[in-house]
Amino acid sequence: MNIGLLISELEDKEVKRICIGASQAANDKGASLVIMPGKYIDSDKHQYSALFDYANTSDFDAIVVDIERIGKETSILRREAFLKKFDKVPVLTLTETEGFQSVNAVETDHDQFEQLGYEAVCDAIFFAKNGVIPPAEAAKKFTFVEQPDSNALSIISEIGFNLFHKKYETEKAHEILAKAAVDMGIKNFGIYLYDKKVKNTNKYPWSIPETITVKSTVIDGSCATFSDGKLSTETDKIFSSYTQKKTTVLLTGALFVGDYQLGLLITEYNPRMLIDHYFESFQGFVTAISRLSYLEKELLKTTEELYEVQEELARDDSVLDHIGDQDYLTGGLNRRGFFAKAYDLLKEEFKPGKFAVVSYIHMESLKGINDIYGHDEGDRAVKKVAKVLQDVFGDSLCGRIRGDEFAVIEITDEEGKSEAIIQEMSMQNGKLLADSPRYINHLQYAICEFSYDDNLSLREMLKETDENLQRIKGNIS
Repeated sequence: MNIGLLISELEDKEVKRICIGASQAANDKGASLVIMPGKYIDSDKHQYSALFDYANTSDFDAIVVDIERIGKETSILRREAFLKKFDKVPVLTLTETEGFQSVNAVETDHDQFEQLGYEAVCDAIFFAKNGVIPPAEAAKKFTFVEQPDSNALSIISEIGFNLFHKKYETEKAHEILAKAAVDMGIKNFGIYLYDKKVKNTNKYPWSIPETITVKSTVIDGSCATFSDGKLSTETDKIFSSYTQKKTTVLLTGALFVGDYQLGLLITEYNPRMLIDHYFESFQGFVTAISRLSYLEKELLKTTEELYEVQEELARDDSVLDHIGDQDYLTGGLNRRGFFAKAYDLLKEEFKPGKFAVVSYIHMESLKGINDIYGHDEGDRAVKKVAKVLQDVFGDSLCGRIRGDEFAVIEITDEEGKSEAIIQEMSMQNGKLLADSPRYINHLQYAICEFSYDDNLSLREMLKETDENLQRIKGNIS
């Protein structure tokens, strides 16, 4: 039996006591419990509340929602809308809420918040099995032992020292944290990151990706790391490795930077976690190394791109192609002009519901024409190709980005427009070949269509299109 507990924050003294009772109930009843402190809905800390979205996609048998505290900053209607979104799992509210099933009432005005947490988990287990609320639990005695702040501070200090004062490869930082968890006596722990950070704002709310990459895990005390990022798991099964066929209490936290969700932290719950700001500090370490991991990847991509530009500059047939915005030969855009205008075009026109059609065109025979017939004839061949592209693509943004390569981008409302462009390009390519009796003037090209994605960059679209072109060249050769 797997129960989710949605709470506001661990710094709330009443919430702490609810967690104490809930964790003891899970242990007493042989169930697994996942505590999800996502702060408050409709607040300026909405990145935290993204944690609650995992509850609707995970394989919980039931969830208990502390809607009174989670929704304290919003209206009754918004509270109802929040509860209704959990349509895949039975939902119980911690306090009486009109229109929703609540757990058995506990006299919290008599300071029995531990009993409330205990009652909630017991009721959720019974409700998941039988569809009804059981009789109230008898009063329990709780065995929680509060941990001193100094204990937590010494552990945070040690982790910080290992991470920031020792030399390590970036990806191995996840390994350091996993081993630190083992050293702290934590038998279950995990860091999970999305391959791409996912934007999540009030205006553009996120959708949880179907899969997530496992960076490091500790399961039943056994540590495993995956620095190459090869192991992925389905997001809706993310807790299963820890809760399947065993009793455990877990604490989770969303990893995010700014408006972007990075992933999820999972750790075994213990009394130390209830020390003020201890869990958030630990969560901060994980967020920092996760962000560093993303930045390392971006730096590597940028470095590769710079090397490519250096190679292009070294082999290009005219320095003039990199001065100003205009191509000296065709009169159209050069590389610099194309990229400048392409970035502006995407920023202004590439919106939800739009499609970007990106094309790469290669004059495979230009070098041969230059070698045999001279550069004047090669220039005439380039101009012919530029005219063909104007006929095919019309007013689309087109530029000569290398001596023998052109790139084109168009933003359109029409899905599938790339198919018509491919057909037209094939016909015009045949005409170009027929109009060049002295030599072969033939084009190789790749045309790709991309639906709107807030995380999709021009560089990524061009890279995918170029890779398709290289595959085409490889198949032909």
